[in-house]
Amino acid sequence: MDIEISKEDSKYMDEIIERIIDECGARMPCSPQEAKSAEIIKHELEKTCNEVTIEEFTCSPRAALGWIKIVLVMVLISFSLFILIKFLANSYWLYILSIIATILVFLVILIAWEEFFSYKEFIDPIFRKKTSQNVIGKIKPQGEIKKIIIFSGHHDSALQFNLLRYLKYGYMIMIYLGFGILFIWFFISLIFVILSIFTLFLDIVAIYESFFNIAVWLLIIGAIPIVSLFFFVTPGKRANKVPGAVDNLSAVAIILGVGRYLEGHRELIPKNTEIRIISFGCEEAFLRGAYRYVEAHLDELKKYDAECVNLDAIQSNDYITFSDKEPTTRTVHSEELIQKLVKAAELVGVKTKIASLGGGSFIEKIAGLMSGGTDATPFSKSNIKAGTITGLSLKQMVHFYHQETDTPDKIEKGVLEKALKICLGYLKS
Repeated sequence: MDIEISKEDSKYMDEIIERIIDECGARMPCSPQEAKSAEIIKHELEKTCNEVTIEEFTCSPRAALGWIKIVLVMVLISFSLFILIKFLANSYWLYILSIIATILVFLVILIAWEEFFSYKEFIDPIFRKKTSQNVIGKIKPQGEIKKIIIFSGHHDSALQFNLLRYLKYGYMIMIYLGFGILFIWFFISLIFVILSIFTLFLDIVAIYESFFNIAVWLLIIGAIPIVSLFFFVTPGKRANKVPGAVDNLSAVAIILGVGRYLEGHRELIPKNTEIRIISFGCEEAFLRGAYRYVEAHLDELKKYDAECVNLDAIQSNDYITFSDKEPTTRTVHSEELIQKLVKAAELVGVKTKIASLGGGSFIEKIAGLMSGGTDATPFSKSNIKAGTITGLSLKQMVHFYHQETDTPDKIEKGVLEKALKICLGYLKS
């Protein structure tokens, strides 16, 4: 099927990315810059949509990465208590301190699981609440609405990941080493607590000496990742350095391009179908904007059999991918929707692949375990058909992803047009 993207539409997508960066700069979650970019997007949607609204919501944006420092402190306390036992080995403090040390590291794993691997607001209440916003544009059909199709992206940008900025490929090594030390220490301390129960039959002091040496070596090996992770992001506004051209103004440009194209090609809109173009806030704060939207509109989304085509980080012509799974949050997206995207790509002649978030190669799958999630996750978790179109080259992304070098020049020429064609082909097919 021949869908031609005009030079004017291509130029528009390039220019809206540059404009938002020029006028707003970096846009960390709940910042004034994020709010300003939402207003620009709202203004652009008003040119092509029948109805445009900004829905404000509150969340604790710093909890998304702030949990890291909390758990690091807890880990260090756990190690310290266990080592302190050496000076109290012949008293009941051996039992008390070993149990406390194990409980602390268990809580660390629980916090990491709930906050990062489940994206739940587990310790968010201890962080300050702030306001963010979702921008929703609606293109209404003639007659009764029986279906809703959503094209979405997000307008906030990430806090700079200092480890990725300075370590590049060493970033993943440091992350996995840190988590590895954490899990090994949990099992070591747990085993010691279990053995300490049998002190009537075992020489627990002698056993402790062996565990003490293990603890010291774990602490020595873990010193580098622990210290490094403590500086994962810079405190306060100083972390607000990322222009976010690829992640995720590339997607914002495309969904605005959908509205712009449909204004002159209404025949592409399926009968009795409302098109929604949504730019979420606080995606980089663990998808809080998308979660708030789904929660507020769940009944409506289910009533009209909604489908969400989410876009995230469209950068490379050779890596346009339909993400059917997101390993970090154990999210499985709609197979039906993914197959529709495959058909759409075939119709418009764009080469794509299906892979879990992060990629399909062995190294990409390993990286994908720690890659986080996309705004399609809240939809799929609520049984709303959803999937994400992404397009990142792993070799290239280490040089700009979540860094101040995420500038418009990183977006390859023609890739925005290809992703836009897929979205339009999706409507047609």
